Amino acid sequence: MVISVLGGMAELGGDQAAAIATRPDQFADAFDELYLRAYQGAFKLLGDREEAQDIAQEACIRACVRWSRLDNPTAWVVRVATNLSLDRWRRVQRARLRRPAASDSILEFDERRVDLHRALATLPKRQRDVVVLRYVADLSEAETAAALKCAPGTVKSHASRGLSALRDALSMPEEV
Repeated sequence: MVISVLGGMAELGGDQAAAIATRPDQFADAFDELYLRAYQGAFKLLGDREEAQDIAQEACIRACVRWSRLDNPTAWVVRVATNLSLDRWRRVQRARLRRPAASDSILEFDERRVDLHRALATLPKRQRDVVVLRYVADLSEAETAAALKCAPGTVKSHASRGLSALRDALSMPEEV
């Protein structure tokens, strides 16, 4: 897969290709981990393997273009994959509203995923970022803090508040 992503460099502008060319081995070495993390996050949100693969590939391509500027590539790729997943979900929901009821069988979604998307959308951006990085992407508190450039205590605080708000929005018991 690295070859397919790096092969796309021919389509990039000269400055972008030059930036990637400065550290291509580092990207190639990190690609498998980046792709896996992006795929896992997208799949958890969308529940569709093919969509998750597309999103993971897009997130890795974007990371490749910006590789020399990324401080924490794993967290960055997970955030991009999460944003792309949410965008894809919203696009499908809008299309679903515009289509007649007969085609609804094509766009079946697990209602729990729909509820999660709606609940995540109600969170403040910082809480949503923390919850997604910690519990969707499975990053540690330290990794999440580094990705968001904040203290681990801030991550704990936002995670606690975000999970509490999600519990309330989803009417779930405290043990989750």
